Amino acid sequence: MSPEERAKVFKALADPRRVEIVELLARGSQCGTAIADSLGISVALLCHHWEVLVDAGILRKERHGQLRVCTLDAGRLREALNMGEIAQVPPRAKAGSARQARAKRAPKSATATQVPRPPAKKSKQPARPRTRTAE
Repeated sequence: MSPEERAKVFKALADPRRVEIVELLARGSQCGTAIADSLGISVALLCHHWEVLVDAGILRKERHGQLRVCTLDAGRLREALNMGEIAQVPPRAKAGSARQARAKRAPKSATATQVPRPPAKKSKQPARPRTRTAE
């Protein structure tokens, strides 16, 4: 799945009403009037949300006589949410190899002398003359 397709799925799921529709259809296919009744919305509003979800590829709409039955495409939704198992990212190095690399370095001895740093140089700004004000 391309990043553009994945973004389209996430954009479609950005609306709470559409998430509710997806949750209802996760239990099984339903007709539009049943979904609209269970959500308490009009069929016209449901059709708008349906089109967004169908366009994103999350839902499939079929016509059975006068009923429009909607089915969730769980595979496509799972693929978008799993980010395609992120197969493009190379696997991480084993934790043991990092430890081994650190062990190969020479250990710092406690008796090693450290060279002290020279004191920081102070900037020399001309001193301001002090003036007294008459009180």
